[in-house]
Amino acid sequence: MNEAKQTVIDVKKMSCKAGGRYLLRQIDWEVKQGESWIVFGQNGSGKTTLLSILAGFRGHTEGSVHLFGQAFDNENVLALRRRIGWVSGSFFDNRYSKEAVLDIVLSGVSGTVSTDGRITDRDVLRAKSLLDELQVLPKVYESFAALSKGEREKVLLARALVAEPELLLLDEPGTGLDLAARERLLTMIDQLACQRQMTMINVTHHVEEIPQHFQKCLLLKNGRVYGQMPVAEAFTSQVLSDFLGQSVLLHQHNGRLFAQSDDRKAVCDATPL
Repeated sequence: MNEAKQTVIDVKKMSCKAGGRYLLRQIDWEVKQGESWIVFGQNGSGKTTLLSILAGFRGHTEGSVHLFGQAFDNENVLALRRRIGWVSGSFFDNRYSKEAVLDIVLSGVSGTVSTDGRITDRDVLRAKSLLDELQVLPKVYESFAALSKGEREKVLLARALVAEPELLLLDEPGTGLDLAARERLLTMIDQLACQRQMTMINVTHHVEEIPQHFQKCLLLKNGRVYGQMPVAEAFTSQVLSDFLGQSVLLHQHNGRLFAQSDDRKAVCDATPL
């Protein structure tokens, strides 16, 4: 008999307000250990807000949020953050500037935005190994501000992975990457999802950035849950057209999804879904 999987994320009736405006409203969502989820929605749908709450860097105003069976509080926030890897250019671009790449990656060990006295030689070796794998090791002592947008995304991914997290939160990790770099990153993310050792949440609004081995999808629209379903059910021409409010054609080619407006002719050898 298979052992019941632990609930990693348990969100119930959760809302988040900024001033008098709801950024998220009445979110119900459960994620089990080892699952890989796509969070999909247009800009302004609340995707980044949701991940920043799950990462323990932002509070919510209503409802409940539990990670690994615990709600964030002043006593456990750092301990929980160390179990969570978080990649978000929109968040960290406002917090890093002159810091060296190596120090930024090592800050992931403590779950803060800076390093502390607990860094070991093993941590440094792992940080440099990740930077090497992501092809940014030559930048190890440069400042964050001196990096290109794509290089910053790679450094933040190394920061997220350095502590070998149980939960990996990816907030549009392909942003700013050229085509070759994006494909290498998506391959790496897909390999991590295939291993099923980490629970993974990947936020995007581009269907071509959905790795093949992600299983489930949370659709967000105007701060509310539009639907939760397997990726294969969410990403069809009909469902996506209804969700976006405009006619969209989805195609699959070599296991990857591609989308186009219905008024454009397909330009590649692909099978409509």
